[in-house]
Amino acid sequence: MGEGENRQLPWSLAEVGGVGLQVVDLSQPISDDMAGWRGSERAEVVMEEVAIEHGVPGAKISATYLSMVTHAGTHVDAARHFYPDGKSIDQYEMERFVCRGVAIDLRCEGPHEVSADELAAADPGIREGDAVLLYFGYAERYTEEGYYDHPYLSLGASEYLAERKIGLLGADLITPDCPAKLREGAFTYPVHSTLLSQDVLIVENLGTGLAQVLGREFLFVMPVFTIPGADASPVVPLALLAAA
Repeated sequence: MGEGENRQLPWSLAEVGGVGLQVVDLSQPISDDMAGWRGSERAEVVMEEVAIEHGVPGAKISATYLSMVTHAGTHVDAARHFYPDGKSIDQYEMERFVCRGVAIDLRCEGPHEVSADELAAADPGIREGDAVLLYFGYAERYTEEGYYDHPYLSLGASEYLAERKIGLLGADLITPDCPAKLREGAFTYPVHSTLLSQDVLIVENLGTGLAQVLGREFLFVMPVFTIPGADASPVVPLALLAAA
């Protein structure tokens, strides 16, 4: 391409360019009452006033200390989470976290297993590389005990997504696999195993903003923490849409 020639923009940028942006936060807040990974592991947030010499009267600064497992809150699982030889979060190109997003309405109650047929019936036209975000209506229950009695995907549903070579799966659930309290014997994590083995990333605990983008195409943007060797990263996913 010669100097000065116009480059064709991706569909997402071309649609929103020059008309303004609507930005929707798809994350959950980090707090002491957040849903716990494995039911109990939450973030510890401590805010302190630290004495320090500076030019502001009072000679103190505010400092917030945060301690948490990377799998608490809204986060993305890398292949390394299940596969020792899989990619760690720092080994993915940043382009992987900027893509076309589609949000699918799958609202249902309790530990319902979503079949491949159900997912296919709701499929709005999933494309290779998409961020496919599933809304079950559970984001609003994030701090409630009922959040752990959630719907989940069947093995067939996860295979349906893997076959379409999506870039990542996201859901407003603590896990797209069967709820922990319903697992029997040696649990194989069929959804995690199927998707991560095909290098499909998994985003868990999406927030209430997901309801705002149902049935719409958007630019999905999700920077990650660069943590060498890590199996996951906290994230604040955003949906960018043309402003109405």
